[in-house]
Amino acid sequence: MLAANYFGGSVVVLPIRPDGSLGPASDFKKDEGKIGPTKATNAPPGSFAISGHDLAHAHMIEADPSGRFVLHVDLGLDKIYLWKFDDEKGLLSPNDPASVSLPPGDGPRHFHFHPNGRWLYSLQEEGSTIVLFDYDSAHGKLSQRKTISSLPPGFAGSNFCSGILVSGDGRFVYAGNRLHDSIGIFSIGENGELTFVADEWTRGDYPRSFNFDPTGKFPYSCNQRGDNIAVFRVDQKLGTLKFTGKYTPVGNPSTIVFLDLAE
Repeated sequence: MLAANYFGGSVVVLPIRPDGSLGPASDFKKDEGKIGPTKATNAPPGSFAISGHDLAHAHMIEADPSGRFVLHVDLGLDKIYLWKFDDEKGLLSPNDPASVSLPPGDGPRHFHFHPNGRWLYSLQEEGSTIVLFDYDSAHGKLSQRKTISSLPPGFAGSNFCSGILVSGDGRFVYAGNRLHDSIGIFSIGENGELTFVADEWTRGDYPRSFNFDPTGKFPYSCNQRGDNIAVFRVDQKLGTLKFTGKYTPVGNPSTIVFLDLAE
């Protein structure tokens, strides 16, 4: 099990015992480096979004599709770290290079791999950008290629990005925007580059995260300050979202995970 500690600016590997309980950490890494500026390089015009550039803040950790490498983002240091992973001993060792940098202050928060394993999309919380990386799965290396705003053309003001997901069929990218309170929808071209399609209001305040059900037909938005989870239907041809009219009242929802019992 891999975990990122936001306030500790660290990541940890925990062995899972046969009964499902967690053993003592097999590895622990603390992020160190220069803290980025409070003003994002790519902030929207008129943005006052300031978040996380006071300390190192590990925000997300995940293994690549092969399980041979582990990546984690540090929002405060504006970096994505890359690790070689020994899955027998549960140990991380720095890859070469050990990290890639995002523009100062942009604040990488979440990322998601394309189903082909060759492209990675990184979402920056304060810069409100999506960065396309080419991923070399043989060597665990990232090469930055293209940057696009997570917001509709012409947006001005403050926004904090939240989560990012690639559709199961690999045709669309969805990005959460807090304060703008929308999910940005982008089509994926043959070369992996994104084109803005539309944005859908989340029907609530401050969408902290969103997720698709196991069928991929229904996304659920966790509207944290609206105290509800709103349900949408996906047009799987166009990638657009349509509100179903259904809400579930939940206090301060942060994350939604589905348990697929089909197997």
